[in-house]
Amino acid sequence: MSNYGVFSVALMFVGLLTTFGFSWSSSSILYYGSREKEKTGSLNKTFWARNIIIGISLIFTTLIFILFRNQINNYIGLDVSWLILIWLYVSVAEDYLMQYFLTIKKQMMSSMLSVTAKFIYLLMILLFSFDVKTLIIMNIISHSTVLLYIIGIDKSDIGKFEFDKSWFKEIFNFSMWQLFGFSGLYLINFGDTAVINHFLDIEDVGIYNAAFKLFNSIANLSFVISSYYAGAVSRYFINKESSNIKFFFYRERFLISGLSTFVHLIIIFLSKPLITFFYGIEYIDSILIFNILMIGSIFRYLSVFYMLYYNTNGKYKLLQYINIVRALINVGLNIILVNYWGLIGVAIATTIAIIITFFISMLYCEKRIFKLTKENGTV
Repeated sequence: MSNYGVFSVALMFVGLLTTFGFSWSSSSILYYGSREKEKTGSLNKTFWARNIIIGISLIFTTLIFILFRNQINNYIGLDVSWLILIWLYVSVAEDYLMQYFLTIKKQMMSSMLSVTAKFIYLLMILLFSFDVKTLIIMNIISHSTVLLYIIGIDKSDIGKFEFDKSWFKEIFNFSMWQLFGFSGLYLINFGDTAVINHFLDIEDVGIYNAAFKLFNSIANLSFVISSYYAGAVSRYFINKESSNIKFFFYRERFLISGLSTFVHLIIIFLSKPLITFFYGIEYIDSILIFNILMIGSIFRYLSVFYMLYYNTNGKYKLLQYINIVRALINVGLNIILVNYWGLIGVAIATTIAIIITFFISMLYCEKRIFKLTKENGTV
């Protein structure tokens, strides 16, 4: 259990590097690239604008990481700093390819890319014995295989270097607000781990993160929905296609939400065999934590449709404020509830924060979506 606690702390730093290294500018290629592709047939301006942003941020992140690598190793409890840095760069390439394929409407290719890495990683876990360092290496190897998908890039989408100052400013502004919000989202996992590590011990970090990692893998699949529909929904709003907006939000959304909730209930029912299969019987205490977090995951799936509304209507600043509010509620409740219910209290805090911010978004977005379709005579 202590080994998984060490691995969980290592994952926390990978999350830190990912958040501030590239994730904050990740969705810019999806939202702005799809617009450019629709108008010009290529992603040239968006591609090079994001390359400049990501290049600078990666250089800065790498320098900071190198300067504090000894402190990172000491905090993690293992000399894995260079492996974590390599993991970051592999993650950058994987994410870039996924977003590119989604932008050019090759959703199946993007999905296969993600599935390939996860399948190879799971296969390696089942076939080989491992310690913490080996587990990190397995992550690097499995995710490196997706680089083979580079052959699927259409060179005409990239073109020669082109710098459009106004387009760059727009993408940079969008990305900076994503960074602001992503910082809050990262603070949730960092806050959970830091609070547990402070008030409890490293074994408890392992127990909680066994549940949290499985929950987060499932919950983050909700972003596949937003990525899959982002280009189309953005086009609906730009072209004021009210009938398509109505169909998406009042038909497809309800079908997807109902299906995802049903799947969550099945996963909750199977939580015991899932936890024991992935982590072993010694992590039996993770089951209740996982089930509480899965309630939060249901609301994450419901919330992802509001994220689409915010980003496609230029309300991304408000979305990121809400993410920060969620993080602050999460950390505040962590500190309060961990003293009463231990790890269960931390899970409850995370779930409550998700539910509160879901209702904030619902109150803001629903009436605006309804009003938009009503004004265009579709409701």
